[in-house]
Amino acid sequence: MKQFIVMIAAVGLTGVACGALLGSAPAGAVEPASVPSGSAAATPAQIAQGKSLFISYGCGWCHEGGGRRAGRCPQLMNSPRDDAFMISRIVGGSPGRMPAFGEQFKDTDIEAILAYIHDLKPGS
Repeated sequence: MKQFIVMIAAVGLTGVACGALLGSAPAGAVEPASVPSGSAAATPAQIAQGKSLFISYGCGWCHEGGGRRAGRCPQLMNSPRDDAFMISRIVGGSPGRMPAFGEQFKDTDIEAILAYIHDLKPGS
């Protein structure tokens, strides 16, 4: 739980938003301790790792075009969602819509996936 509080502080959430996120992860889920907050640029290696994870876990099955187009699920490129929402969704999933990956991914994996998503550009 302490790690999750650090993650929430990293993205600047307070009050009700914290309560909503704290209740969103399934029991036993691994919660990320840190989150890219936009202050540190992702490295090419981190972006490549995120792309590899995105591909190998089949994220493109629903987030088409490598996340560039809406398909069965929303477009990720230029998403209006913030990092806290993305992390919550990756970790806890969405019943009937997206599986939870909190057990499969380490903190660095989630950071890499976010770096990949933030780096998405049309046709790249």
